[in-house]
Amino acid sequence: MNQKTNSPEQQMMQFILGKWISKPIYVATKLGIPDILGEEDKSIKDLAELTDTSASTLYRMMRALAGVGIFSELKNRIFKNTPLSECLMKDRLKPAILMFQSSWHGSIWGNLLYSIKTGKPAFEKVFGEPAFEWFAKNPEEATIFHEANSFKAASSHRVITEVYDFSDIKTLTDVGGGLGGLMIEILNVNSHIKGMVAELPQVVPQLNEIIKEHKLEGRMSAVKCDFFKKIPSSSDAYLFSHILHDWPDDKCITILKNCRKAIPAYGKLLIVEGIIPPGNEFSISKLLDLEVLLMGGGCERTEDEFRSLLNKSGFNLSQVIRTEESISIIEGVPE
Repeated sequence: MNQKTNSPEQQMMQFILGKWISKPIYVATKLGIPDILGEEDKSIKDLAELTDTSASTLYRMMRALAGVGIFSELKNRIFKNTPLSECLMKDRLKPAILMFQSSWHGSIWGNLLYSIKTGKPAFEKVFGEPAFEWFAKNPEEATIFHEANSFKAASSHRVITEVYDFSDIKTLTDVGGGLGGLMIEILNVNSHIKGMVAELPQVVPQLNEIIKEHKLEGRMSAVKCDFFKKIPSSSDAYLFSHILHDWPDDKCITILKNCRKAIPAYGKLLIVEGIIPPGNEFSISKLLDLEVLLMGGGCERTEDEFRSLLNKSGFNLSQVIRTEESISIIEGVPE
């Protein structure tokens, strides 16, 4: 039986009309409908009452989403979750949709043309200051940003501990390590390591609470750090997970040179990032490259570009370990 193939115009319309799906997903998640449904079925009347919405218009949105497999409509306008809508629950992809489809994020992407023409981050054009300064003044958005990034990174944490041999590392500093998720994963698997997370001052108090929750006070610590000025010394190895892609080459070289001053001669530098493949092969890194451009003028890089960054900063690229999660571990050693 021949399967119908969409024409180029039909395929292109699917791309053009992507927001017809993504925006309703955002609204449903913002209203908390996936969590309200949980494992139960509910009528549109009940959902409207619980979300303070119009039953008739809420139904139209839910019907549209059910048509693409997000929720399922039963008889009498009753809805239930599907595997896709369950992804939008609070402990899964909820922070990601709330961030990537928020009005502030939409305004950044609305200025893509500006960034393409100038090479400058649209974020600063829209808000008049760098992203991390803006997040410091907008804690609600900052929390969602960190939660979205933490969930995104969590899927890569396990694979990092599986593919990289930490056996000869006794002390490890995760520079810009966020809320410590990767460090906790590494410490849980490598009982011989003591870890430090070097982060911005406003993150450290929350980090200290997380360390206590995981009962890692004796093996894990948090320290204030501005990696553009100084990186704390005293570790065998330094880890940068999804950090360098936020910054253009000149700022990355500043960061890495500061790391070079801190790292011992026998030390190791570990960079966890996606690597852009050559040719026309699909890679999420090629799309993420646009996101980091808009947010802060950063970029995703090829293997040769990572090698060049390291060489300019006093390191040699010693090995690249690719993983199943679209990320790689780029290992560098001091020259």
